[in-house]
Formats: sequence, structure tokens, C-alpha cells
Amino acid sequence: MQLWRAPARLVRLASAVLLAFVAGCALLYSDNPRFARGRTRPRSARPVATPEPELRKGTLPWPVRGTVVTPFGSIVDPKYKTVTKSSGIDVLTERGSPVRAVDSGKVSFADMFMGYGRMIILEHGNRCHSIYSKLSELKVRVGETVAKGGTMALAGDTLHFEFRVGGRSVDPLEWLAPR
Repeated sequence: MQLWRAPARLVRLASAVLLAFVAGCALLYSDNPRFARGRTRPRSARPVATPEPELRKGTLPWPVRGTVVTPFGSIVDPKYKTVTKSSGIDVLTERGSPVRAVDSGKVSFADMFMGYGRMIILEHGNRCHSIYSKLSELKVRVGETVAKGGTMALAGDTLHFEFRVGGRSVDPLEWLAPR
């Protein structure tokens, strides 16, 4: 039995077409600016400005008067040696103390939240948020604008306070003004 063999010329032509196709695709998607579509020269790098949230670091006023009883970060239970993570700080305060906004912003949440009790989320812009929970009474509604230092709620026995930048929890003590 004799198998059909393609002429060598046809095999070389098919190989050349395949190679040209693969090389052509690589040229279209190359990082080399010489081969980029529609651009004649590479873009120049732009200077990176300091993000606005960083300028507020260490300057924000405290939301309530009190003592920090739970720090930010990993906490080891002294008895059971279990590790839990605190995404904010707990401030022991007098029940009914006014809770003030650490910066001006718009209320994006003001209601009960499972595990947090009554809670307020204040949006400050540039993906920067402050979260206040374990509140005894809310004084604001969703959509309201609150000025820096404006009263938003009344505290319970403890205020849980979180500060988030770019969706990530950061240590609030680095952002609050030193006492």
C-alpha cells in the first residue's frame, strides 16, 4: 500500500504561510513600540502624584473621646492562644457620646449590619472610607453629606472604628492625630 505524499513544494509553501501568520500575530501584539499599532513613538512616562489619602495620614481628628481597648491587626487570646484579626480599633467611651466624622464625606450606609450592630460607612472620595459601628443611635441617612467633625451618631459603650484605603483596612492609629 502506497501512501499519498504531498509534493515538497506544497509542504514548504504551507510551512511558510503558517510561519508568516504566527510571526505576523506576534508583531501585532509586541511590546516593542516599533511594532505597535498606530503609534509612531513610545509614550513618555508620567510623574506619579502622591495619592490624596496619604496627605491625611496622622491628621484626622478622633471620632470619640476614649481609650483604645482593642488594637488593629492580629490579636492572640492569652488563655486559648487563638489568633483573631481586628480590621479596626475599639474605643471604650461613655455611652451616648457624640460620634463625629473624621473627615467630610457622603454617607453610603447607615443601618444595622450583622456582627457590627448599628453602623455608618462614610465615603471620603479616592476610594477612602471610614466605618463607625456599635452605635446606640444614628443621626444621619444614606446620601447625606457630613462635614469634618459633624455629629453622625451616638456611641454605645464602645465604638468600633475602621479606616479603609483602596478597599483595604489600614491601621486607624496611623491616620488619626496623635493624642
